Amino acid sequence: MDDEMNDPVAAYFDKLPQTHKRQFARSASGASFNFQMRLRLACELAGGSAGRLLDCAAGTGEITCALLKSGRFSHATLVDISPAMLRSAKELLSAQITNTQLEFAHSDVFNFKPSDSHFDLVLCLGLIAHVGRLEILLRHLKSMLTPGGRIILQTTLTDHVGTRVVRALTARRELAQRGYGISWFSQRDIASACDRTGLRVLEMRRHSLGIPLGDRLWSWANFQLEKRLQRWASRHGADAIYLLAPIAA
Repeated sequence: MDDEMNDPVAAYFDKLPQTHKRQFARSASGASFNFQMRLRLACELAGGSAGRLLDCAAGTGEITCALLKSGRFSHATLVDISPAMLRSAKELLSAQITNTQLEFAHSDVFNFKPSDSHFDLVLCLGLIAHVGRLEILLRHLKSMLTPGGRIILQTTLTDHVGTRVVRALTARRELAQRGYGISWFSQRDIASACDRTGLRVLEMRRHSLGIPLGDRLWSWANFQLEKRLQRWASRHGADAIYLLAPIAA
Protein backbone atom coordinates (compact mmCIF):
# COMPACT_ATOMS: atom_id res chain seq x y z
CA MET A 1 0.00 0.00 0.00
CA ASP A 2 3.01 2.35 0.41
CA ASP A 3 3.21 2.97 -3.34
CA GLU A 4 -0.44 3.99 -3.33
CA MET A 5 0.17 6.49 -0.51
CA ASN A 6 2.77 8.24 -2.69
CA ASP A 7 0.84 7.86 -5.92
CA PRO A 8 0.42 11.18 -7.83
CA VAL A 9 -3.06 10.09 -9.01
CA ALA A 10 -4.16 9.53 -5.40
CA ALA A 11 -2.62 12.85 -4.34
CA TYR A 12 -4.39 14.70 -7.15
CA PHE A 13 -7.83 13.21 -6.47
CA ASP A 14 -7.51 13.61 -2.70
CA LYS A 15 -7.96 17.36 -3.32
CA LEU A 16 -11.11 16.96 -5.42
CA PRO A 17 -14.02 15.32 -3.55
CA GLN A 18 -16.05 18.53 -3.12
CA THR A 19 -15.42 19.64 -6.71
CA HIS A 20 -16.34 16.17 -7.95
CA LYS A 21 -19.55 16.06 -5.91
CA ARG A 22 -20.61 19.47 -7.26
CA GLN A 23 -20.45 18.15 -10.84
CA PHE A 24 -23.40 15.88 -10.09
CA ALA A 25 -25.45 18.80 -8.74
CA ARG A 26 -27.58 20.69 -11.24
CA SER A 27 -25.16 23.52 -11.94
CA ALA A 28 -24.99 25.25 -15.31
CA SER A 29 -21.65 24.17 -16.74
CA GLY A 30 -20.58 21.82 -19.49
CA ALA A 31 -18.64 19.66 -17.02
CA SER A 32 -21.67 19.26 -14.77
CA PHE A 33 -23.92 18.41 -17.72
CA ASN A 34 -21.48 15.74 -18.87
CA PHE A 35 -20.99 14.16 -15.44
CA GLN A 36 -24.77 13.81 -15.22
CA MET A 37 -24.92 12.43 -18.76
CA ARG A 38 -22.22 9.89 -17.86
CA LEU A 39 -24.39 8.78 -14.93
CA ARG A 40 -27.49 8.48 -17.11
CA LEU A 41 -25.75 6.50 -19.87
CA ALA A 42 -24.00 4.19 -17.39
CA CYS A 43 -27.39 3.37 -15.84
CA GLU A 44 -28.82 2.73 -19.31
CA LEU A 45 -25.99 0.38 -20.33
CA ALA A 46 -26.18 -1.42 -16.96
CA GLY A 47 -29.89 -2.18 -17.46
CA GLY A 48 -29.30 -5.86 -18.23
CA SER A 49 -26.96 -6.52 -15.29
CA ALA A 50 -27.75 -7.68 -11.74
CA GLY A 51 -26.01 -9.40 -8.83
CA ARG A 52 -22.51 -8.30 -7.79
CA LEU A 53 -21.13 -4.90 -8.81
CA LEU A 54 -17.54 -3.60 -8.78
CA ASP A 55 -16.75 0.09 -9.31
CA CYS A 56 -13.01 0.21 -9.84
CA ALA A 57 -12.69 4.02 -9.61
CA ALA A 58 -15.67 4.96 -7.49
CA GLY A 59 -14.90 8.65 -6.99
CA THR A 60 -17.54 10.17 -4.71
CA GLY A 61 -19.98 7.35 -5.46
CA GLU A 62 -22.87 9.09 -7.26
CA ILE A 63 -22.95 6.72 -10.25
CA THR A 64 -22.72 3.58 -8.10
CA CYS A 65 -25.46 5.00 -5.87
CA ALA A 66 -27.77 5.57 -8.84
CA LEU A 67 -27.18 2.02 -10.08
CA LEU A 68 -27.81 0.47 -6.67
CA LYS A 69 -31.12 2.31 -6.34
CA SER A 70 -32.41 0.00 -9.10
CA GLY A 71 -32.44 -2.77 -6.48
CA ARG A 72 -30.86 -5.26 -8.92
CA PHE A 73 -27.51 -5.56 -7.10
CA SER A 74 -27.18 -7.56 -3.90
CA HIS A 75 -23.51 -6.66 -3.33
CA ALA A 76 -21.32 -3.73 -4.35
CA THR A 77 -17.57 -3.24 -3.96
CA LEU A 78 -16.22 0.29 -4.39
CA VAL A 79 -12.50 0.71 -5.03
CA ASP A 80 -10.60 3.99 -5.22
CA ILE A 81 -6.96 4.95 -4.88
CA SER A 82 -7.90 8.23 -3.17
CA PRO A 83 -8.84 7.87 0.53
CA ALA A 84 -10.72 11.20 0.43
CA MET A 85 -12.83 10.11 -2.55
CA LEU A 86 -13.57 6.75 -0.94
CA ARG A 87 -14.64 8.39 2.35
CA SER A 88 -17.03 10.61 0.42
CA ALA A 89 -18.49 7.60 -1.45
CA LYS A 90 -18.89 5.71 1.83
CA GLU A 91 -20.81 8.61 3.41
CA LEU A 92 -23.15 8.84 0.43
CA LEU A 93 -23.87 5.14 0.03
CA SER A 94 -24.14 4.37 3.75
CA ALA A 95 -26.82 7.07 3.98
CA GLN A 96 -28.79 6.18 0.85
CA ILE A 97 -28.40 2.44 0.14
CA THR A 98 -30.00 0.01 2.58
CA ASN A 99 -30.73 -3.13 0.53
CA THR A 100 -27.22 -3.85 -0.80
CA GLN A 101 -24.21 -5.28 0.99
CA LEU A 102 -21.45 -2.67 0.63
CA GLU A 103 -17.68 -3.08 0.68
CA PHE A 104 -15.07 -0.33 0.32
CA ALA A 105 -11.45 -0.91 -0.68
CA HIS A 106 -8.68 1.69 -0.72
CA SER A 107 -6.52 0.31 -3.51
CA ASP A 108 -5.00 0.79 -6.91
CA VAL A 109 -7.32 -1.28 -9.13
CA PHE A 110 -4.32 -3.11 -10.64
CA ASN A 111 -3.58 -4.49 -7.15
CA PHE A 112 -7.19 -5.33 -6.38
CA LYS A 113 -8.45 -8.86 -6.96
CA PRO A 114 -10.53 -10.76 -4.41
CA SER A 115 -9.74 -14.46 -4.49
CA ASP A 116 -13.22 -15.56 -3.46
CA SER A 117 -15.62 -13.61 -5.69
CA HIS A 118 -16.37 -12.50 -9.23
CA PHE A 119 -18.55 -9.67 -10.50
CA ASP A 120 -21.56 -9.45 -12.81
CA LEU A 121 -20.82 -5.82 -13.67
CA VAL A 122 -17.58 -3.84 -13.49
CA LEU A 123 -17.68 -0.05 -13.82
CA CYS A 124 -14.57 1.65 -15.14
CA LEU A 125 -15.50 5.32 -15.51
CA GLY A 126 -13.10 8.24 -15.46
CA LEU A 127 -10.11 5.96 -14.90
CA ILE A 128 -8.09 5.10 -18.01
CA ALA A 129 -7.10 8.72 -18.72
CA HIS A 130 -5.27 8.65 -15.38
CA VAL A 131 -3.69 5.19 -15.48
CA GLY A 132 -3.23 4.30 -19.17
CA ARG A 133 -2.18 0.62 -19.59
CA LEU A 134 -5.52 -0.06 -21.28
CA GLU A 135 -4.83 -3.61 -22.40
CA ILE A 136 -3.44 -4.68 -18.99
CA LEU A 137 -6.44 -3.08 -17.29
CA LEU A 138 -9.02 -4.78 -19.54
CA ARG A 139 -7.38 -8.17 -19.07
CA HIS A 140 -7.40 -7.64 -15.29
CA LEU A 141 -11.06 -6.56 -15.23
CA LYS A 142 -12.08 -9.46 -17.47
CA SER A 143 -10.43 -11.90 -15.03
CA MET A 144 -12.83 -10.71 -12.31
CA LEU A 145 -16.05 -11.25 -14.32
CA THR A 146 -18.64 -13.97 -13.84
CA PRO A 147 -19.33 -16.00 -17.04
CA GLY A 148 -22.11 -13.60 -18.11
CA GLY A 149 -20.39 -10.50 -16.72
CA ARG A 150 -20.09 -7.08 -18.36
CA ILE A 151 -17.69 -4.13 -18.20
CA ILE A 152 -18.76 -0.50 -18.65
CA LEU A 153 -15.73 1.51 -19.82
CA GLN A 154 -15.60 5.28 -20.36
CA THR A 155 -13.02 7.22 -22.32
CA THR A 156 -12.55 10.58 -24.00
CA LEU A 157 -11.83 9.98 -27.69
CA THR A 158 -8.94 11.44 -29.68
CA ASP A 159 -11.11 10.93 -32.80
CA HIS A 160 -12.82 14.17 -31.70
CA VAL A 161 -11.11 17.38 -32.86
CA GLY A 162 -11.92 19.17 -29.58
CA THR A 163 -10.07 16.48 -27.62
CA ARG A 164 -7.01 16.90 -29.81
CA VAL A 165 -7.06 20.68 -29.29
CA VAL A 166 -7.39 20.27 -25.51
CA ARG A 167 -4.53 17.76 -25.47
CA ALA A 168 -2.28 20.15 -27.41
CA LEU A 169 -3.15 23.12 -25.19
CA THR A 170 -3.02 21.44 -21.79
CA ALA A 171 -0.62 18.46 -21.89
CA ARG A 172 2.44 20.28 -20.55
CA ARG A 173 0.54 22.17 -17.83
CA GLU A 174 -1.38 19.04 -16.76
CA LEU A 175 1.86 17.11 -16.34
CA ALA A 176 3.32 19.88 -14.17
CA GLN A 177 0.15 20.22 -12.06
CA ARG A 178 -0.59 16.54 -11.55
CA GLY A 179 2.84 14.95 -11.64
CA TYR A 180 1.68 12.49 -14.32
CA GLY A 181 0.55 12.66 -17.94
CA ILE A 182 -3.01 12.04 -19.13
CA SER A 183 -3.47 9.01 -21.44
CA TRP A 184 -5.59 9.48 -24.55
CA PHE A 185 -7.32 6.83 -26.70
CA SER A 186 -9.08 6.60 -30.05
CA GLN A 187 -11.94 4.29 -31.05
CA ARG A 188 -9.38 2.17 -32.85
CA ASP A 189 -7.26 1.93 -29.68
CA ILE A 190 -10.28 0.67 -27.72
CA ALA A 191 -11.28 -1.82 -30.44
CA SER A 192 -7.71 -3.17 -30.72
CA ALA A 193 -7.33 -3.56 -26.95
CA CYS A 194 -10.67 -5.40 -26.82
CA ASP A 195 -9.61 -7.72 -29.65
CA ARG A 196 -6.34 -8.55 -27.93
CA THR A 197 -7.99 -9.24 -24.56
CA GLY A 198 -10.91 -11.35 -25.83
CA LEU A 199 -13.62 -8.74 -25.29
CA ARG A 200 -16.30 -7.50 -27.67
CA VAL A 201 -18.21 -4.23 -27.77
CA LEU A 202 -21.92 -4.88 -27.22
CA GLU A 203 -22.97 -1.22 -27.25
CA MET A 204 -21.45 2.24 -27.26
CA ARG A 205 -22.88 5.64 -26.36
CA ARG A 206 -21.29 8.99 -27.17
CA HIS A 207 -21.90 12.37 -25.57
CA SER A 208 -20.21 15.75 -24.90
CA LEU A 209 -19.64 18.44 -27.52
CA GLY A 210 -16.11 18.74 -26.15
CA ILE A 211 -15.73 22.46 -26.88
CA PRO A 212 -12.10 23.19 -25.96
CA LEU A 213 -11.94 25.02 -22.62
CA GLY A 214 -15.65 25.88 -23.01
CA ASP A 215 -16.32 26.16 -19.27
CA ARG A 216 -13.37 28.50 -18.78
CA LEU A 217 -14.62 30.77 -21.56
CA TRP A 218 -18.29 30.87 -20.43
CA SER A 219 -19.68 27.95 -18.43
CA TRP A 220 -23.37 28.96 -18.73
CA ALA A 221 -23.18 29.18 -22.54
CA ASN A 222 -21.26 25.89 -22.69
CA PHE A 223 -24.02 24.23 -20.62
CA GLN A 224 -26.72 25.59 -22.97
CA LEU A 225 -24.89 24.28 -26.04
CA GLU A 226 -24.42 20.84 -24.46
CA LYS A 227 -28.12 20.74 -23.60
CA ARG A 228 -29.37 21.82 -27.03
CA LEU A 229 -26.97 19.78 -29.15
CA GLN A 230 -27.32 16.44 -27.36
CA ARG A 231 -28.48 14.68 -30.54
CA TRP A 232 -25.36 15.74 -32.44
CA ALA A 233 -23.16 14.77 -29.47
CA SER A 234 -24.79 11.31 -29.32
CA ARG A 235 -23.27 10.63 -32.76
CA HIS A 236 -20.05 12.65 -32.71
CA GLY A 237 -19.34 13.39 -29.03
CA ALA A 238 -15.93 13.58 -27.38
CA ASP A 239 -16.79 11.02 -24.70
CA ALA A 240 -17.67 7.37 -25.26
CA ILE A 241 -19.08 4.79 -22.85
CA TYR A 242 -18.73 1.16 -23.93
CA LEU A 243 -20.53 -1.97 -22.79
CA LEU A 244 -18.07 -4.86 -23.11
CA ALA A 245 -18.45 -8.61 -22.72
CA PRO A 246 -16.00 -11.54 -22.98
CA ILE A 247 -15.99 -13.34 -26.32
CA ALA A 248 -17.35 -16.84 -25.73
CA ALA A 249 -14.62 -19.46 -25.94
